[in-house]
Amino acid sequence: MPARPPGALDPLGPPRSDGVNSGERISSRHRWCLVVRLAAVLLVAISCRGPLPAPELKYRQEREQAVKAALRPSEAGRFQGLRFYPFDPACRFRAMIEPIVPPETLRIAASNGEQRAAHRVGRVRLGFPNGTAVLTIFQLDDMRAEYPDALFLPFRDSGAGAETYGAGRYLEIERLAGGVVSLDFNRAYNPDCAYGITGQCPITPPENTVSFAIKAGEMMPAGHF
Repeated sequence: MPARPPGALDPLGPPRSDGVNSGERISSRHRWCLVVRLAAVLLVAISCRGPLPAPELKYRQEREQAVKAALRPSEAGRFQGLRFYPFDPACRFRAMIEPIVPPETLRIAASNGEQRAAHRVGRVRLGFPNGTAVLTIFQLDDMRAEYPDALFLPFRDSGAGAETYGAGRYLEIERLAGGVVSLDFNRAYNPDCAYGITGQCPITPPENTVSFAIKAGEMMPAGHF
């Protein structure tokens, strides 16, 4: 029979003396059992996560198709799809907009080096799982003529440059009655420029940088690290 390495247990007989006492073996086995149990708990937690809601699945599929369709043919062939955080109902809000009267004029830096004229029109206060944020809502002047009711919310979280796109992400805001707005950060999306699509992508103003991670919506594009 070939020799076993030092410390190996003989399945055909009692353990040999190898300088390791039984208490140490029991402790090692105990630690291994804890690791196995922890892994089992994590698997159960993952399996218990509900399926993606049908509207969210449809949105993600259509969003991915739209991004791919906007790419040049040479880039579309290398497109690896979109990456999303897990759906989180806690990142959906209805909030009162705090209007800024009169709206404040400013210029927002764009990805092509230009400055885009805009107005601050309001703010919202939102309680996320990781903290509370006060975010400014804007209107872009060059879009207001065609879309007079469109509101623009760029934001940047603490994961920017690692888990999320460094220049920030965007969120579309739905106006409801009575000055209430609906915000779903599960649908936060990257600027076109994140995928190499040419444009004047606004860079998130410093005032909309939050100190914690907002783990919802699109993540850093694959291969962009």
